[in-house]
Amino acid sequence: MHLPTSLNRSLITLTISVLAVGLLAACGSGNGSEAEDDVAYQVGTPLSDSTVALVVSSEHGTDTLSARDYRRQMKMATQRRPSSQRTDDQMQETQRKLIRGFARQHALRGEAKAQNIEADTAQVSARLNKLRQRYKSEKQFRAQLARNNLTVDSVRSMLADRLRQQTLQQQMAENYDEPSTGEVESYSEENRRIRAQHILLKVGENAPQTEVDSAREAAEALVDSAQMENVEFAELARRHSQGPSAQKGGDLGFFTRDKMVDEFAEAAYALSDSGDVASEPVRTRFGFHVIRLTNAGEPMDTTKARKQMTTERRKQAVEDQVDELLGEVTVRANPDLVSAGLYEE
Repeated sequence: MHLPTSLNRSLITLTISVLAVGLLAACGSGNGSEAEDDVAYQVGTPLSDSTVALVVSSEHGTDTLSARDYRRQMKMATQRRPSSQRTDDQMQETQRKLIRGFARQHALRGEAKAQNIEADTAQVSARLNKLRQRYKSEKQFRAQLARNNLTVDSVRSMLADRLRQQTLQQQMAENYDEPSTGEVESYSEENRRIRAQHILLKVGENAPQTEVDSAREAAEALVDSAQMENVEFAELARRHSQGPSAQKGGDLGFFTRDKMVDEFAEAAYALSDSGDVASEPVRTRFGFHVIRLTNAGEPMDTTKARKQMTTERRKQAVEDQVDELLGEVTVRANPDLVSAGLYEE
């Protein structure tokens, strides 16, 4: 079965764009002319060429990202976001991610080459064939490549490059510390599934201070009410909550820490006993929450906990080693195109 041509083109263009640039591979941020703690790469002098967005360099050479490709990647990264998620800070963070992704790809490519890592030609061919299968004919496939200034050989080279980087990261992942029994038990407790109710009073992240203060006062009054013995929390939620769980009495069901935004999870997991209500409203990007624990839950199965910890540590091992590589990479950006705060005072 073949996909419609318009969808085919969209998929292949997206695939090619990611292969060619791969900017969203990792998160990162920076501010100032020197790299901060959460920015592993070095920041060089700004660029002035209007056709160039980024230049990254290291002992492995230099890679350049054109202004055109940078704009295309930014469009892809933001086009599906609602306007509420396109604040200046969020757009700046997205650009920082793009910069880190480009620098990361440069570093991984260079290190894979330095270690003489080879791509399995059979896997490269298999991946190339998957791209071909999105098209009704070889002619149509090649025509789409031509529109993107690519050839079958250049795509094959990109696929091989991506495969070498993946192989390198798999090797990096093996350099992790095996979790101890005590660490697994602690992790199991910290990541138990709990159940809670909440009352949400919506207020935007960039709402006027008067709206924020009004919502906070209303939420504080609801906390006081919820802590009274003769008050039914579910009824309060049905009457006052502006969240989708209102008609269910604010019931959120069982969840794990990673399923909630950080501020909410921290407050919910800080409650000890079923029936406890958080002493203060919790502010998240959604608004103010009044939280009540309804089931303190049971610790995660230790076998599952060990497996999850191992996965997380493998990922962290990769990121730690990538950061070391990025420490040898210098990024130069065009401040007229890239608003990532790299050159702010």
